[in-house]
Amino acid sequence: MAWSPWPVKAAGDLFDLTVYNIGKNNFAASAPGVAAAKGDLLGATGVNAIARLAVGPNNAILVADSGEATGMAWQIVPAARVYNDAAIAIGAASWTTLTFNQERYDPEGCHSTVSNTGRLTVPAGGAGIYDIGGMVHMDMPGAAGDNLTGLRILLDGATVIARDEALRPRDEDVSFGVAGDYELAVGQYVELQYYSGGGYDILQQDNYSPVFWWHWIRRPS
Repeated sequence: MAWSPWPVKAAGDLFDLTVYNIGKNNFAASAPGVAAAKGDLLGATGVNAIARLAVGPNNAILVADSGEATGMAWQIVPAARVYNDAAIAIGAASWTTLTFNQERYDPEGCHSTVSNTGRLTVPAGGAGIYDIGGMVHMDMPGAAGDNLTGLRILLDGATVIARDEALRPRDEDVSFGVAGDYELAVGQYVELQYYSGGGYDILQQDNYSPVFWWHWIRRPS
């Protein structure tokens, strides 16, 4: 009798119809019958059952998700780094939202150089915990004494989620930054705000001033 590739239960068995049917049905329901497009994946939905997971967006990552039928989901990973290619004039003793007219990268469209240019906004599918930060180089007057200066990250125009504020000597220019992580929902946005008691301007410096960045870390908690 011809050899069978299907498993048998015990020595001497020639053919196990139950095991054969399970293998045959799984194969018939697998790649040939379920896959429909380039990049499709097949995931188990239960015992001896599979389903198609359509390919996700470009650059998305595959994550475990018990709420999905296949136990998997595609997740976009937003990231952006934006800057201003010119100095920014600052008024005295007031928090000022910095604007950014250039982008180092922004593949998911979190930033606009046309409207609300100070914002980084969570795109559809991008909810999660983000690492957020910014840096500036301040134009001090070269005088004696100190100047109260600060940077803060503002959520939705109202809530401070990270802040650095200190007295800094006015005798030379100084660079400083602020950073933190925070869980954000789709549509929420953050801004980088600057404070100078003396109204000293922000200088454009290479790749580090003024600059604002974030990147997605993980899915919502």
